[in-house]
Amino acid sequence: MCNDEPTPDGLLRSDSLLSPAWRMMLLSDGSVTRHLKLLTGRADVKTDVLWQGKIDLDHRGAREIGVPDDVHKRLLAASSGTLLQREVDLCDAHGDPLCYAASWWNTNTSDTIVLDTDADNAYGALDRPVWLKLAEDKTELFREVRRVYRGQSERLSSAWGLPTDTYFWGRHYIFWLARKPLCVIHEVMSPALETYLGPAAPAPRARRARSRRT
Repeated sequence: MCNDEPTPDGLLRSDSLLSPAWRMMLLSDGSVTRHLKLLTGRADVKTDVLWQGKIDLDHRGAREIGVPDDVHKRLLAASSGTLLQREVDLCDAHGDPLCYAASWWNTNTSDTIVLDTDADNAYGALDRPVWLKLAEDKTELFREVRRVYRGQSERLSSAWGLPTDTYFWGRHYIFWLARKPLCVIHEVMSPALETYLGPAAPAPRARRARSRRT
C-alpha cells in the first residue's frame, strides 16, 4: 500500500514502483471505464455483476475482510452501519476481465444510481459501468484517489484463471457529491492490461537516463 507524496528530491514515490502508463491508469482521477475503452479501442466495456446487496458492517468487521478504512471513516458514520455493496468485473468485448471493482454506497443515495429492476441479473443491479450512468445524468463528482496497492489474492487469481502467486495492482478512491461521500470504490487491475500498457514495473533508471540524453 502506498500514497504518492513526493520524495525529498521531488520525485513522486510511484516513480520507482510503476511505469508512466501504469501511473496514469492507477493515479489519474479519470474514469477507469473510459480508460479501458481508449486502451482496447472498443466502445463496449461489459459489466459482469458478481454480487450486489445491502450489508451491515462495523469497523472491526470491515478491517477483517479487507474493506478500505475510508468505508468506515467516510461512509459508515453517516449510514448507521448499513451500506450497499456492489462487485463487478469490467470485461473486454470477449468477456475477459480487465478490472475487478468492489464498491460501497451510502444507502440514502445509492438506489437511483446502482439499482435497476429491469436488469437481467438476480440482484436488481445496474448491469453497466456506474460511470456511464453518472455521465448520462450529468452528475458532477470529485474522485479522490486515496491509496494504491500491490498484492496477491488467491480468490481473484482463481476466478480469473491465473496462478495463485500472481501479483495485482489496485487502488481505492472516494466519489464526493456536493461535498459529501457518495461511495468508496476499490479496483484491482488484471495483468492482462500489460498487453495495452506494457509492464507495470518501471524501466531501470539508468536506461531511462540514457534515453533522455539520446
